[in-house]
Amino acid sequence: MTTITCKRLTGADDLRDATSLLVRFFREEGFETNEVLIADNAQKLAKLDVCGLFVAEADGLAVGVATVSLDFGIEYGWSAEMGDLYVLPDWRGRGVAKALTEILETFLRSRGVAGYEVTLTPYASSEHQLEKYYTRFGFEDEGRIILWKPLR
Repeated sequence: MTTITCKRLTGADDLRDATSLLVRFFREEGFETNEVLIADNAQKLAKLDVCGLFVAEADGLAVGVATVSLDFGIEYGWSAEMGDLYVLPDWRGRGVAKALTEILETFLRSRGVAGYEVTLTPYASSEHQLEKYYTRFGFEDEGRIILWKPLR
């Protein structure tokens, strides 16, 4: 049985494997974000104490990645959003996502976070049935609608 290890990366770490996984994830999901922007934002995110960039490794290979960002608001105090969770297709169903969410939740608890959310794109919902997947991790649909306004 293969052992899966997860760790939080910081700005002092080599982010190539995590960045490569994020680029692959964005391409597979149809996002048009360019690789340079993904790499720059991964580097910025890794340096922030209110964010986390996590990588899962097995057999010396980076097999999964997750990101999370904290937010402070009146309703919950500290909350967070898991922005990305990606596991290489050959490694799905082998506990990688579970290991990543466990280390991510440990990170969030250590910062007093009340809860966290994940946003599902229509593509992710239809192609991967992610609502069902995430409910297994304890996520619930609370009926909120997220609207986005670009500022660039």
